[in-house]
Amino acid sequence: MDCMLRKWRLSDAKDLAAALSNERILRNLRDGLPFPYTEQDAHDYIAKMLSSDENSTFAYAITVDGRVVGSIGAFRQSNIHRQTAELGYYLAQAYWGRGIMTSAIRQLCRILFDTTDILRIYAEPFAYNTGSRRALEKAGFRYEGTMKNNAVKNGKVVDMALYSLTRNPEPYPVRRLDEQEIRDACRLMWAVFLQFEAPEYPQEGIESFRASLENRERLRSMAFYGAFDGDRLVGMLCMREPQHIGGFFVDARYQRRGIGRRLFDAMRRDYARQAFTVHASPCAVEVYRHLGFTPTGGEQTVNGLRFTPMRYGAGENG
Repeated sequence: MDCMLRKWRLSDAKDLAAALSNERILRNLRDGLPFPYTEQDAHDYIAKMLSSDENSTFAYAITVDGRVVGSIGAFRQSNIHRQTAELGYYLAQAYWGRGIMTSAIRQLCRILFDTTDILRIYAEPFAYNTGSRRALEKAGFRYEGTMKNNAVKNGKVVDMALYSLTRNPEPYPVRRLDEQEIRDACRLMWAVFLQFEAPEYPQEGIESFRASLENRERLRSMAFYGAFDGDRLVGMLCMREPQHIGGFFVDARYQRRGIGRRLFDAMRRDYARQAFTVHASPCAVEVYRHLGFTPTGGEQTVNGLRFTPMRYGAGENG
């Protein structure tokens, strides 16, 4: 389900009140919001956002099919932190678990990094708010640590988690992909496969590879990483258990730019045990050697697909 961000309108008050008047949402926000949250409360908030300094308050409505379903904003800090912004957001409960907040976070961060001098965006969800933390992680935020006993919420002393995303001065940033982007990754895999690998395989192998891209259960079981040039996906790597690379492709127009190394290094940061395996296609064996992999056997053919088993790091991986 796609979402869009736009500036608030006073006419959004009714939808905003309907989304926010929910105790399950309020328990994950800071104090100060009334319950029930009325249309007048929403009107007052929107009016405040519309009159705020546009260089320090970046407030947007989250919309789906033209209807307001949530709120997201970033707020510039002061003094030596003037190029840092704190992120805050919430979403109507009916829209939880659909990737909407992850998309909204990405959109707002893109706006800030493209149009302002903000260098760092951070968020401080309650440590128990796993949904919020997951949305941040999927949007590319890095977990920086837990702030113990950092707040009192509903009469209880609670921990908060610190996440941040910083402006990346380097090209081709890498992050985890969401469900929609995984479809884009499959299209990239197929295009690169046809160009470089299909000539090495019989028709059986080509059909086997195509079938793997259409196996939804298999795709859901894997973790996907993507490298981007702006909004364009230019490289991808996916992982399946146990720590096995299931796909590793870079757009032909972007090869020999270090994107493969970026993808591999980003993936490695998510694993405590630095031991990985791969079935390297004939044209990829030397690429994996360059990354530090070594063969563990001779070339094999299974279902028409030729590959050499290779390993990175020490220890068993099965």
